Amino acid sequence: MDNKTISPRQFMYLVILFLIGSSIIIIPTPLAAKAGQDAWIASLLGLGVGFLLVLLYHKIGITLENQTFVEAAIDVYGKWIGRIICVFHLAFIYLLASLVLRNIGDFMTTQIMIQTPLQFTHILFLLVVIWGARMGIEVMGRSAEIFITWTFLLLVFMFAALTPQIELQNLQPMFDSGAKSITGASFIFLNTPVLEMVVFLMIFPQVKEKEKAKTAWFLALLIGGGLLVMITLFSILVLGSDLAALNAYPSYELASKINIAGFLEGIEIIVAIVWMLTIFFKLIILYYASAVGTAQFLNIDDYRPLLLPLGMGMVVLSIVVYPDVAYFETFVINVFPYKVMHGLIFPLLLLIGVLVKKRVKDNKKAESSGSGG
Repeated sequence: MDNKTISPRQFMYLVILFLIGSSIIIIPTPLAAKAGQDAWIASLLGLGVGFLLVLLYHKIGITLENQTFVEAAIDVYGKWIGRIICVFHLAFIYLLASLVLRNIGDFMTTQIMIQTPLQFTHILFLLVVIWGARMGIEVMGRSAEIFITWTFLLLVFMFAALTPQIELQNLQPMFDSGAKSITGASFIFLNTPVLEMVVFLMIFPQVKEKEKAKTAWFLALLIGGGLLVMITLFSILVLGSDLAALNAYPSYELASKINIAGFLEGIEIIVAIVWMLTIFFKLIILYYASAVGTAQFLNIDDYRPLLLPLGMGMVVLSIVVYPDVAYFETFVINVFPYKVMHGLIFPLLLLIGVLVKKRVKDNKKAESSGSGG
């Protein structure tokens, strides 16, 4: 197994890139469709709830010590129940990775390389992901340190270049969509990408100085989630809520509207570059976690032989996972209970099981020491 480690700072960068991931392109559309001009408020609400989830995940990571989610589930709940939980959880991570791969294919074949077959895009991108996952978590962490700066610079440039096109009236009237719609839209933000952070319980054992990682995790959610809130806000300010809700990739449309002094325009490739960088890290994290978890489930010492077969299956699954781009918005909303189960219920069950097991061990030790005295 991969015994290398990453620093809390590298962990923070990985979480930031994971959060931005595919969400920078796809999340403003369902938010605007559900909450209209109040979509940015809904994203803020979802971000606030996300900090509670970070507290839970860090508590679980500290309690599990050097065990991943898969190892702890089998250890606490036994070979049968624990392995059943692991099967469902690994299937969730694998399916999520397939969805992210499909997001890549849909974007590339509808916006950039229209004549390119979907399968070719998936295979080409996945080959790079397999190579990166093979290098291990330490290389992933160092790569995140390199690319995080470029991601920030490109996003700041985009926000600054779009500032002259802001129309504040697009935010009015505020709270007009109603509390029910805003709350429902916040669930969409929790759905993608906040609840997906549970995958880092497969990586957390390899983080050094785990107590410091709590701050890193909070900062990562604040920065990554804050950038998604900004993307949603700018989509409404520049495009308007109606156009943002109708456009499949509003942030890409945003970048196409950049016009500086009448000569610097048509540079929407900026968003494409940012998106390709962040979605690469999101996919490689999911892919790495899936391979490591599967190896631990099968009691295999090295996860690397599993990378190629998992990739072959993922290419097929990414094609059949949902029929077309239009279906994705409905899919995102309907899959929320499934993500709550894996992002909240399963981690809670694991934490309760670990705490109960530790309490029983402590009681037994106390009884044995008392009887011995």
